[in-house]
Amino acid sequence: MNAVALLPEITIPVPNVNDDAQHIAFVRRAADGWSRGENVIDLWVPEFELGAPMFLDYQHLPHVAVAALDRLTLGAVDLRTLFDLVRYVLLLAFPLTVFWSMRTMGFTSVASAIAAAASSLLSGNHRYGFEYDSYVWRGFGVFTQLFAMHLSFIALATLHRVANRGTGIVAAALACSALALSHLIYGYMFAITAVVLLLFGVTRANVAARLRRFAVVGAISAAVTSYMWLPFFMQAAYVNVSPYLDRAKYDSFGAGPILTWLFTGDLLDHGRLPVLTLLLAAGVICSLLVRARLSLLALSLFGLWLVLYFGRPTLGPLIDLLPLHDSLILHRLVGGVDTFAIVLMGIGGAWLWGLAAMSTSRRRLIFVGIASLVFFAPAIAERWSYYAQNTEWMHETQAALDGDADARTILGALGRQPQGRVYAGLRSNWGQTLDFGIPFNSVRFYNLLAHYELDAVAPPNQSLSLNADLLWEFNDQDLSHYRLFNVDYVIAPRNVSFPPELQVLASTSKYVLYAAPGHGYAEYAAIAHSETASTQQQLFTKELAWLRSGEPARWTFTRYDYHGAAAPTDEAFPIPDCPLGRVAYERVQPARFEVLARCDAASAMVIKVTYHPNWHVTVDGAEVRTFMASPSYLAFALPAGEHFIVAEYRSTPVKAPLLALGSLVLAATVAFDQRRRLVASPKRVKELWRPLQAQWSERRGRRD
Repeated sequence: MNAVALLPEITIPVPNVNDDAQHIAFVRRAADGWSRGENVIDLWVPEFELGAPMFLDYQHLPHVAVAALDRLTLGAVDLRTLFDLVRYVLLLAFPLTVFWSMRTMGFTSVASAIAAAASSLLSGNHRYGFEYDSYVWRGFGVFTQLFAMHLSFIALATLHRVANRGTGIVAAALACSALALSHLIYGYMFAITAVVLLLFGVTRANVAARLRRFAVVGAISAAVTSYMWLPFFMQAAYVNVSPYLDRAKYDSFGAGPILTWLFTGDLLDHGRLPVLTLLLAAGVICSLLVRARLSLLALSLFGLWLVLYFGRPTLGPLIDLLPLHDSLILHRLVGGVDTFAIVLMGIGGAWLWGLAAMSTSRRRLIFVGIASLVFFAPAIAERWSYYAQNTEWMHETQAALDGDADARTILGALGRQPQGRVYAGLRSNWGQTLDFGIPFNSVRFYNLLAHYELDAVAPPNQSLSLNADLLWEFNDQDLSHYRLFNVDYVIAPRNVSFPPELQVLASTSKYVLYAAPGHGYAEYAAIAHSETASTQQQLFTKELAWLRSGEPARWTFTRYDYHGAAAPTDEAFPIPDCPLGRVAYERVQPARFEVLARCDAASAMVIKVTYHPNWHVTVDGAEVRTFMASPSYLAFALPAGEHFIVAEYRSTPVKAPLLALGSLVLAATVAFDQRRRLVASPKRVKELWRPLQAQWSERRGRRD
C-alpha cells in the first residue's frame, strides 16, 4: 500500500512548500562544496536567512549521505530525484527496520510483525511524530528525522543487545553516532533512553560489566561525533533561538491536552477509528498482567517519554533539570512516545493473537489472519485517503505552475540578470497572494526561489541564522531596507505599488519584475556606535531597536561586542563612512566574496552576509580583524586607498582533527573487535567440538 500510495513523491517533482526545500538545497550545497574541494562537514549555505553555516549548526549526515550517493552514481540521477528516491525508500523500509530491531531485542516474530505493520500507519494530526504526515509533500518535510526514525530503532536494538548479551559494542556505537549526526534532538532523546537501558535489570553481578560496556559505547560515540558536537557547543551563541516560534513548541502542551489526545485516539489515530490506540492499550494491559521483562521495559520507556512530552505546563521547573533545557524544543519529544508506542502495539497484538490461539488449527489461523487485516482496515483506508489527497494536491500544484506562463516569463527575465538577492513577499504581506490560484495552502512565489537556487529575502523555515527573524521586519516601502538587505530584484503582483526608484525589468498581466537599489553585497559604511550584548536575546533586542531607529536610512551601523569578542583597542572609533567610495569589482561565490574597492579616506566595509567568527577577511593578502555590525553582518576596518578584499568562510579549525581522531578511534575499535573474535574463534570451535566428540566416543563404545 505504501509503495503505491507514496509513488507520487518521486514521480511528481513539484517544488516544496515545507522544510524539504531547504534540505534539497543543503544536498545541492554539499555536492557543490564537494566538487569545489570545500570541507563538506562545515559548509556555508548562502541562499537562506542571509546565509548561515548550516553544516556547522545543523545535523548534516543525511545531506552528505545523499551527496555521497550522487558521487557514487556519477551523477546519473539529478540531485532532486535522488533526494526523493532516498526519502521514498526510507519511508517504505521503516516497517522492516522496526521488525529487525524488535526481533534483535528478543520479541516474537508475531509481536515484531504487528509492530512493523502498525509503524507506518500512525495518524497524529501533524504533530511532528513518526506519522508520515511529517515527511510527505503536504506535510513538514523533516527529512533528517526520517533518518533518525530508523536509527532510533536500530540504536535501541543494538544497545539492548550490549546491555543483555554483552555483544555488538561496535554496532551500537555506530548506530548511536549515526543517530546523533542525523538528528541532534533524537540523539539527545536516545542518550536518556540509554540510561534507562543501562539501569533496567541491573544487578550486583552485572552492574560493573554493564557500566564498562556502556562506557565504551559512549566513549566511541563521543569520539566519532566530536567533530560535530564540540564545535557546535563552542559556537552555540551564533545559532539563533527564535523568539517568534510558537511557545508551545519550546514548552510542549501539558498533560491535559496530551492525555486527551491519547485516550480519545487522536494521538495515534486522528480522523479514524482508534485501532492503533486499542493495540497500544492491549500492549499496556499485557505488560502489566504478564510482566515479561521486555514488555515492562517498553512500558517504562513509553511512560517516561509520555511524561517528558507533557513539558513545562505540567513539569514546570523540573524540566530545567534536563541538560540544555533552554534550547530544547519539547514538542519534538513526541518521537520518544511514538517509538515505544509502536513496540507496545506489537506486544498487544501478539498477546491478542495468543488469546485467539491461532496456531491450534489452520482454519483458526486463516480466520485470525483475516480478522487482523479487517482490524487494520480503518488505518489503511485513512492513510490511503490522506496520501490520495496529497497526490491530488501535488498534481493541482504542478498543473497550476505549468499553466502559469507569466511566472515562467518573469523567472526567465530574472535568469538573464546579474546575480543578486530576490524578494517575492513574505507570509505576513502580499507574498501570500502570489499563490498561482491554488485553492489550498500550497506553493507561493517565494517558495520557488529556493527551488531555483536563488539567494532570497524570504520567510525563514528553520531560523538558524542570527538574521533570520529580522527578515520579518523588511519593509518594501522603505528604500533603505533594499540597500541594507541587498535586495536587487522584486517579484510582485501588479496591484502593489513601490517607491519610484524601483525600475521595471519585465511585466506581465499578473506579475512585475523590478530592479531594486540593493547596492551590492559589499559597501563602505559608517560604524558610529559600539554596544555590548552578552546573550542572544540581548543581541536580538538591540538589533531590532537599531533596525527600527532610522539608522539604516542614515547608513550608520552599530558594532556589537558579542559573546566575549571585545572590540580591538588599537582601532580608531567611530569609523566614518566613505560616501565617494567605489566598488569596482565584486565576485560572489557560495562561501567567498572577492571585492576591489577604493576610498581616499579610512573607512569600514560591511558585507551583507550573516556574521560568524569563521569568516576571514584579507586585504591585499593580509588578514584583518572582523567584527559584527548591525543587523548581524560581517564588517571590518579599511585603510585609505584601493584594495583587493577577499572574505572567505573557513571550516572550524578543530573539525578536521576531531574527524580524524574519531575515525582513528572507530578503526581501532573495529580492529580490536575483529582480533578478539579471531582469538575467541578457536575456543568457540573447541566448545562446539567437545559435545560432538563425546557423542562420537559414546557411539563407538556402544559398537564395541
